[in-house]
Amino acid sequence: MKTFDLIEYQRDARSRKQPRELFALWEEVCQHYDRGLIGQYDLDEMKAVIWPNLHALSVLKTAIDHSFKTAA
Repeated sequence: MKTFDLIEYQRDARSRKQPRELFALWEEVCQHYDRGLIGQYDLDEMKAVIWPNLHALSVLKTAIDHSFKTAA
């Protein structure tokens, strides 16, 4: 596990476009938190970056899936 750098992790989270990648990053952040390597502030900052991106990707996927169902 790499050393936690909040700015670098936030940049990484913003660049990831696949839900699986974002979940993997979130899991890594949670492991840092569980081991006491980062505090609540860092966890909350990462959550503020990751979760809105996951939500937006989920909405996009739902819209795409819905468009295929209505086209069929």
